Amino acid sequence: ITARDFYELQAFFADMKQWGVYANYGYTPEPELDGIDNDSPFPPELEVESPWMKRRLAQIHADLARHLADSATRLAGDPAAAVAQAAWEAAVVPFLSSHADGWLAPAPADARITKDGKDVADRAPAVSPMQTVAADKALGKGEAIRIEYDAAGLPALAAVRLVVDGASPEPDTGLKKLGGVVTLALDVKDAAGKTRKLPLRIGEATAKRPVHRGGAEVPGIQGEWKLPKTVRADDVIAAVWLLEKPLTPAAGDRIVATVTAGTDVRFSLAFSPLAAIEPLDVASADDLASLATPRGTRSAAQAARSTTAFLVSTAHDAAAAARAHDLAAQARGLFGGRTWTLVTQARAEPLSVRVLPRGNWQDESGPVVLPATPSFLPARIESTAGRRLTRLDLANWLVSDVNPITPRAVMNRLWAMFFGTGLSAVVDDLGSQGELPTHPELLDWLASEFRDSGWNVKHMIRLIVTSRTYRQSSSLQPAALAVDPANRLLASQNPRRLEAEFVRDNALAIAGLLRLDDLGGPSVKPYQPAGYYAALQFPNRDYVADVDERQWRRGVYTHWQRTFLHPMMANFDAPARDECAAARTPSNTPQQALTLLNDPVFVESARVFAGRLLEDRSAGDDMARIRLAYRLALNREPRDQELTSLAGFLATQRDAFKAVPGDAEKSLAIGLAPRPALDPVEHASWTQLARVLLNTQEV
Repeated sequence: ITARDFYELQAFFADMKQWGVYANYGYTPEPELDGIDNDSPFPPELEVESPWMKRRLAQIHADLARHLADSATRLAGDPAAAVAQAAWEAAVVPFLSSHADGWLAPAPADARITKDGKDVADRAPAVSPMQTVAADKALGKGEAIRIEYDAAGLPALAAVRLVVDGASPEPDTGLKKLGGVVTLALDVKDAAGKTRKLPLRIGEATAKRPVHRGGAEVPGIQGEWKLPKTVRADDVIAAVWLLEKPLTPAAGDRIVATVTAGTDVRFSLAFSPLAAIEPLDVASADDLASLATPRGTRSAAQAARSTTAFLVSTAHDAAAAARAHDLAAQARGLFGGRTWTLVTQARAEPLSVRVLPRGNWQDESGPVVLPATPSFLPARIESTAGRRLTRLDLANWLVSDVNPITPRAVMNRLWAMFFGTGLSAVVDDLGSQGELPTHPELLDWLASEFRDSGWNVKHMIRLIVTSRTYRQSSSLQPAALAVDPANRLLASQNPRRLEAEFVRDNALAIAGLLRLDDLGGPSVKPYQPAGYYAALQFPNRDYVADVDERQWRRGVYTHWQRTFLHPMMANFDAPARDECAAARTPSNTPQQALTLLNDPVFVESARVFAGRLLEDRSAGDDMARIRLAYRLALNREPRDQELTSLAGFLATQRDAFKAVPGDAEKSLAIGLAPRPALDPVEHASWTQLARVLLNTQEV
């Protein structure tokens, strides 16, 4: 490939919109990067609907509805809970009769401006007759507005609402400017002057700018509320937070709110004794109507809704309320089933591309080149004076009938996947510095069949794996070994280790855990050693493993942190993604054996596999179960020596666990998969046998 070929190929991408820096450090002259920081996803992106997220969202909503219904039924049948709910309603319903919307907006009993927690003596916020609070001027660093409200008249506190208003509308646009960031902290001060914090669980706003962390959007409002930059003149912008633990105020209590704002805003606060699963649903019309209906005349739906309101507003059953909030948080994190995908946007005018002498980007003496395909490849296409080639032209050329290079390269790689070595061993170089194919006619035929089948990969895989060549034994005959020690002539199949992702998937599949039907969606995070990401910065990252059935999805969905790939993947030779790797180099190391013995996913697979063997009624004794294990794991019957060896090993494990039963419980505690009701000693003993079997070279 010549230097000119290289830069002509690069010219196809000269119109891609990119900035070189993807954060606005205060000096980036790109208006599209306004508000982008190191935590933001890289622009440009396109919001799309994710079928996997839609399916999971529907599942979580169904689980939440079922949980709330079950909780309401259980609480309704619990005499103590019924008494507690009646007492709660006796306090809340009179409040609702005088506060029809479910909110109390009291007048501030005290309002001050503080700096670093201390009062600023010569400044005070202004309080309007409508209980709106505003600073005398923009708050500086460390400054906040501290307001105290008497809790009298509030039967309980479960939610807080903050309404903000901006400056007067701009005369030319009719829009009010907001912007900035607002934070809220709550405390309660008793009659003796002692204060304690009131932690907030989650909030949501009627309008906001998104907050990102580590490239992902943070659902709801947690630490800060980023106000929209502008709002319409008649828009009411509000945020509602749920309290982590609802409060029943005592006589003389005051609620202390500390508000910071990075811009000039006016705001007012209101409090409610009601909570909800979603913050913006607090004091909904259905809840208010259900509670306003006398207890004996409520419909079944109203009774269930009232009990649910009691549960989330009081956390009377703390475990049930926590489970409801956890499911709601999972649903919130799916953003309505929509996600962002990277796209490419074109500039109005492509950048000029020159041949750079010796690659020096500062040397502009080389000639300007236009998009063209490499001159040494078939059916070259190049730009003309009247038309500049586009990436669509490049894509069409790649799969055109007059260009055999693409199907030949793809089929050589596919052959390497199923035989360990390609027909040309150098899969990333089919040029003059690679290797001539051992079976050139076969490679040409595969390439033609692939192209003529409509680029049908499944068709080609079926052809290969049903061929007599693929289905040969991997035991190379001595005569063939002498003539062809590398087995390039394919007198037998080549033994080869599974690739990293398949090593994990294979163990999960044998155990019956692998979720083959769960396709698409975002990355998943399997078990990983704590602190593995400690060296990562800009930003710092915390790895939190998934705690549900996503643990058992296929390895292809594993979260990949560039050069910090998952340790199990690294141990089994998956390449890092700091550079392209067309082929993997398999190794055989002690770390691999230690991974298979100790990685929680393999220990969990062995435990579940053992439970599968013990629960199978067709296997009545140890020998029958060992035979079943071989059929499930290796698709063959065990040899007599293997039967005898494993039966003896099983006996030693039983004796060991009977001597120390606590060890059996410890060995069965690894992994999220539920445990069947089996004898712990027996289950642990068979788990050890399953670990041995899953660690064999043949598996």
